Amino acid sequence: MKRLLIGLGVAIAMTFAGNAWAQVPPDVPPGHWAYDAIEQLIADGILKGYPDGTFKGKAPLTRYEFAIAIRDALAAIQQKIDEVRAQIPKGPVTQPQPPVTPTPQPGITQEERAKLQSIPADTAQRLQRLDEAIARINRLATEFQDELASLGVDVESAKRDLANLRKRVEAIEEEMKRFRLSGDVTFVARGTNSIDNRTAIDQNAQATAPGGLLGNLNVLHELGLNISSKLSDTASADVSLVVGNWLPYLGSASQFGPRPAATNTDIVLWKAAVNAPISVFGTEVNLTVGRFENRINPLTLWRPDVDVYTSIDRYDNGYYSMDGIKAGVGFGSVQIGLFAARNSSVNTNNGGNFMSVNGGIGASANIAAAHPAVATVAGIGAFDSSAGATVDVSLGEKVSLSGEVVTLKRGTAAVAPFGNVNRLNVYGGHLKANLIDRLTITADYAQSDLLLQKSNVNNKDNWALLVGVGYTFGENLSLSAGYREVRPYFAAPGYWGRIGYWHNPTDIKGADVALAWKLGSFAIDAKGGFYKGSNRPASFVGKDDEITHVAAGVLWNATEKLNLNVSYEGVLWNLKTSAAGAKPTENYVTLGVDYKVSDNALLKLLYQVVDFNAKGVAAWRVNPADDKARAGVAVAQFSVKF
Repeated sequence: MKRLLIGLGVAIAMTFAGNAWAQVPPDVPPGHWAYDAIEQLIADGILKGYPDGTFKGKAPLTRYEFAIAIRDALAAIQQKIDEVRAQIPKGPVTQPQPPVTPTPQPGITQEERAKLQSIPADTAQRLQRLDEAIARINRLATEFQDELASLGVDVESAKRDLANLRKRVEAIEEEMKRFRLSGDVTFVARGTNSIDNRTAIDQNAQATAPGGLLGNLNVLHELGLNISSKLSDTASADVSLVVGNWLPYLGSASQFGPRPAATNTDIVLWKAAVNAPISVFGTEVNLTVGRFENRINPLTLWRPDVDVYTSIDRYDNGYYSMDGIKAGVGFGSVQIGLFAARNSSVNTNNGGNFMSVNGGIGASANIAAAHPAVATVAGIGAFDSSAGATVDVSLGEKVSLSGEVVTLKRGTAAVAPFGNVNRLNVYGGHLKANLIDRLTITADYAQSDLLLQKSNVNNKDNWALLVGVGYTFGENLSLSAGYREVRPYFAAPGYWGRIGYWHNPTDIKGADVALAWKLGSFAIDAKGGFYKGSNRPASFVGKDDEITHVAAGVLWNATEKLNLNVSYEGVLWNLKTSAAGAKPTENYVTLGVDYKVSDNALLKLLYQVVDFNAKGVAAWRVNPADDKARAGVAVAQFSVKF
């Protein structure tokens, strides 16, 4: 349907362009604009060639040859119009009104609604652009009408048919806004294998299993259904339902932890919210009530990506699902947002809290005891409720400022090394400036305070700062550099990245650099991080300990549908303080294939080799009494959107 409508409009538009050819002399001299018009008609696939089946470039043509070409093009277009008309429902598509007679007005049937699902949402806009093109060239059709009439060609009929079809599509789109169904189906096959009879830890911070791929294979699936309904001219509702065993396999959509084997299918109400504007003292406030999605900034409130190896939008977009209320209001260049929510009620059908909001990321049992990841603030766990406020200010087109405060509460729990805690307050501020063309400056700051009721338990060494500058040299090349410092007790419910399998790293400071370069059919991405520990306190990364994090990848767009990629990531430790100069390493080499099966279907394949070397540091070992840890990770993902 999509390709048909686009081809229809372009065809009619370009056909009318040829109507002026009869006004040129019988032999039109080379270089005349009329030849450009017919060449464009051929390039758009409306005509296969000139009337005799050939393509003559700018060789002279007669008016009769032009007229024959236009007649054939209009015949083809009329056939396409008839095909489109046959594929859309007949009769009214508006919602029936209360009947004034005993005979009810017909609405759209279920069969017709199913047919409408295939019509793209922006069809009316595309037809509008085509109408504008037709208006620009309509004078040409008028000038050429005499020659077309001598061949029995009715240009006005084609114009009317296009106009009627456009009105029909707009009416259909208006109906579809009241109820629209979309979704996706994803299948994931995942396995690990030993290399040299060893195991390792993958980039999800999960221990690999011994043995071969087939013996460790998990086959997983998930169906996501999205329903959007227009309740009135101003109110709407959105519902997202997720069914499958992918989420049970992950164990959580927001936290890292030991993963169970593939389990039974579970069902999750991911989102169910009503959106409506209300008037408060004459000011319009956009209100959302129900189970809504919410995020603010990676340093303050942002859901972690718990699976590095797959690409599933709802797991990768950073939004938490929350039960509560959210409001937004604008005053010129100032936007204010408020929310209050219950987090512990967001459960699956089997009772698991799949979207818990935690302070920082807890230590993983699979990470060696000496690895800094276990030295995060431990024991906070999930918070039962949260509330927050945001302010965004635009200072013209060049500078924007924002700030937020988020408060979270839970039952009292002992948090090492501070004692009892039941609240977490997070504050953040952000700057983005484009004062010079192509140059972007960013600054992000946040801090997290631990409290017991209203008393501070810890408000020191609990902040993070990210500063960056980026320059775009053109469409194909960009560079960036920055500085980051994350203190050891920073524990916001955000997601500020990873180093190898260390997610949300803390107690580091140092420089970041990155490059993105598109070179023909190749795309090159590279980044580096050069950090040291702050030695605050001494039990964390030592002051003189060094961490070098490098990553580079090359993607080759081999064909329109096929991408091949290879990447490397390395974490090089220099434990000058912690282990007398020992230098453990983490290496990840990944080969990937992405194949676009169709506009809505994608197949992704990857295989990763994980190679660790503890270099004599016993606490860094994955396998007892063995410095080396090696394993493979294989993932296949097939996703279809509808």
